[in-house]
Amino acid sequence: MSRATSKSHESKLPRAEIWLAFGIAVIWALLLRAGPLDLPYFWDEADVYAPGAHWLAENSLDFRPGVFPDDYSRGHPPLLYVMAGMAFRAFGPEPLIGHLVVLPFAALALAATYLLGMCLWGRRTGLAAATLLGITPLFASISAMLLPEVALTALAALAMLLFVRGRFIALAFCGSAMVLLKETGLFVPLALAGAVGLEALWHRQLLKAVVWKRLALILVPIPVLAGFFVWQKLGAGYFIFPHHQNLFWARDAGFSDLLTVAPSTLIWHGRWLVVGAGGLLALWAIRNKNLRPGLQGLRGTEPYSPDKTPGATSLALAVALLFLGNTIFFTQMFWLHRYALPVHPGILVLGTAALLSDTGKFKNKLWRFARWVPVLGALLWAATGLKTATAANEAELNFSYADVIATHLQAYRAMEQNPMNPEGVVLSSWPMTIELRHPYLGYVSSSQKSVHIDQLRRDDGKQPAIERVLLPLQSRHTAALRAKAAALGMRRQGRYQVGKAQALELMAP
Repeated sequence: MSRATSKSHESKLPRAEIWLAFGIAVIWALLLRAGPLDLPYFWDEADVYAPGAHWLAENSLDFRPGVFPDDYSRGHPPLLYVMAGMAFRAFGPEPLIGHLVVLPFAALALAATYLLGMCLWGRRTGLAAATLLGITPLFASISAMLLPEVALTALAALAMLLFVRGRFIALAFCGSAMVLLKETGLFVPLALAGAVGLEALWHRQLLKAVVWKRLALILVPIPVLAGFFVWQKLGAGYFIFPHHQNLFWARDAGFSDLLTVAPSTLIWHGRWLVVGAGGLLALWAIRNKNLRPGLQGLRGTEPYSPDKTPGATSLALAVALLFLGNTIFFTQMFWLHRYALPVHPGILVLGTAALLSDTGKFKNKLWRFARWVPVLGALLWAATGLKTATAANEAELNFSYADVIATHLQAYRAMEQNPMNPEGVVLSSWPMTIELRHPYLGYVSSSQKSVHIDQLRRDDGKQPAIERVLLPLQSRHTAALRAKAAALGMRRQGRYQVGKAQALELMAP
């Protein structure tokens, strides 16, 4: 199905198709998971977001800066905490509830990606882009966690859909929600505004009133985020969380750091097949007079008018600016691969559009098959990456994080079979220290006293009554934990490992 004409994406989207896309996406998100919905919270969701939402649930949802503890808020805007806190207040803080909070966003990310590709280039493009996103190991794992990147990715895809549909008032609300989830949500409105401004400037239409009206609506999230920073300054004493400021300046950025964002967005899991082949075809189409209809917008052959709904050219420019913004920022800032997940939907839509939109003069069956090869190759490559081994500190990159959870559960169950003295303390490192303290995280049946090895070495006063040492075997803390266990006359009582996860050793007298 082709959507080559300039006005096709402005027509009303079939409501039945919207709901069907969302329903299928919900089923996908339920089935393609590392484990059940009640899988214990993992890493940052266990240390920051679930405890933060739990605190709000127990404190009348008071998310005011200076009241909501910094250890939980980390200076971030509070929207995710408030949504999860409301759910926790009504139903409890268990993993099932927290994961049900993010499930609709995981489905929305897939459905909006499909609709974005479909309304510009047809159902083939939308389906291929959404499927590639859904099977990407990083998205498949993170979309099952109580983390802001899940909602940011969904709203990024939705914002681009609203953009090409010309729904600028709704886009203002969408962008505002993004910055209230996390500060980096601002990248999407900035990229969309940049696309509108640059395109108008290129065609010497920048002074048109309609251009400035659109820019004003798209950039509404800027005063929204600025208002939050001022509120935070008044309540907590800082505009931006000091730890985040330190992280920004702590990285000694070099030329190689310019490649920080590129691997996970453009290369990993066969993504390079779609991006590379699609990019080459797009370049060919831009230069060729007999363009394939589906790519006409990329060349800008249709007359530009600031009054028209943004099309393929605007979207392509916005996606490029979004990628560039993330690349520049995370060249210096502390980085985790999930931070760039909002970039993925746009890249996949453009790549699959270049490959799968109308083939123009290429009508032979060989071409119709060949254009699917990069897409199918990337799908298979990504599928095989769902359970491959990762580095010890990168388990969240795919489903291997479930093996980490299972490993920890084995160790904790062994510990609970031989209870400690009530005053006894477990010496370990993060995240085990957090998992042991809070039963609602899904790991232990009752709270265990724990202390981090770094905290032990910092304390000069009375040492706690250490009865057990739980040490990971591939951690920078392994040697220190083993040395402390030896000094206390402890011996190994058990070794625990599931699948490809980092093993744990339990030391006791």
